[in-house]
Amino acid sequence: MSASRMIRLEFGCSQRAQGLALGVLAAAVASCAAMSGCVTRSVAATDAARAGSPNVDSSNATPPRLVMRTEPSAAEEERLAVAAAAAASDDYSTALRIFRELLEENPTLADAYTGMGSALEHQGELELAEPAYARAISLDPEDFTAASGYGRVLEALGRSKEAIRALQRALTIRPRDLDSNIAMARLLLAAAQTDGAIAFAERAIRLDPQSGAAHLALARAYAKVGRGADAIREFETACELIEPPVEVMYALLNAYAAEKRYREAANAAEALTRVAPSAGAYERLGWSLFRLNEFKPSDDAYRKSIELDPTYWPALNGVGVKALTGWIKGGRTADDPLRDEARSMLQRSLRANADQPKVSGLLMKYKL
Repeated sequence: MSASRMIRLEFGCSQRAQGLALGVLAAAVASCAAMSGCVTRSVAATDAARAGSPNVDSSNATPPRLVMRTEPSAAEEERLAVAAAAAASDDYSTALRIFRELLEENPTLADAYTGMGSALEHQGELELAEPAYARAISLDPEDFTAASGYGRVLEALGRSKEAIRALQRALTIRPRDLDSNIAMARLLLAAAQTDGAIAFAERAIRLDPQSGAAHLALARAYAKVGRGADAIREFETACELIEPPVEVMYALLNAYAAEKRYREAANAAEALTRVAPSAGAYERLGWSLFRLNEFKPSDDAYRKSIELDPTYWPALNGVGVKALTGWIKGGRTADDPLRDEARSMLQRSLRANADQPKVSGLLMKYKL
């Protein structure tokens, strides 16, 4: 912050800092409100005395506008540094105590609100961190740390539109911040603003071509707009740069499938069964192998999926459709066990998920 940064505030007992009266912020806010009232009454009385009007009722006078200091003094800088060091050592109780004490003495010290918001965010106290960051921004609109922190907390609280606005402010202050660009891409994609999501993700990659998170954000945006080949390229790059979470491996698998690259889809699904074996992973393996005409391994994968979750209807459909296909090719004889298996599996699938008109149609069409 520059030494010339100041802010004009109108003090009164109903000042907007009331919104911070939550949990650990309550002491700072109460102190702020008390100090405001005292200063207002003192200055009003002084003005009346100077005007030679001792009988003026200062309680009815218009509260004066005061210029308050938001730039920390040398002594406050030292205490802020001590609080920051405590927070860096995960000693959040000490850090919050110092921030609170600073605000009791100087209720317009923006850095103390920013530090308080950061400490509360790291503690997982998002409902408390949000108003602390908001107050910091109201005191210093150019505080990037507060603006970006505010955006993160709002996103975590599910307040996406407000998070986008906060990050727009942060990026106006610091347009080349990698994390803020990635976060903006993620938020815009969730808001179905795909062009904007792609633009921010591409900017993030230009800022750091080795950022796996940036490539992942771009991959998801490309997949959303149907640019399958581009999405696969970005997913593959992301997987090379970071240890991909399971959902990323699923996303890559589905991107391969959408592009009909079934061998790569099968390889990705097989890797998933090793890293995170689940009904979904084995079902995807069975699905991919079926499209490669590898019917026995496909059936084994589908049955493994059902073994892990007897109600996993995509795998039940896989076994049911395979049995139905075999029964049709075998001449549709009434006593063919494949017919019974097809009926049993498809009916089980419908019991697990009744909203499957195609499965209902197969049962009716072939009178299963």
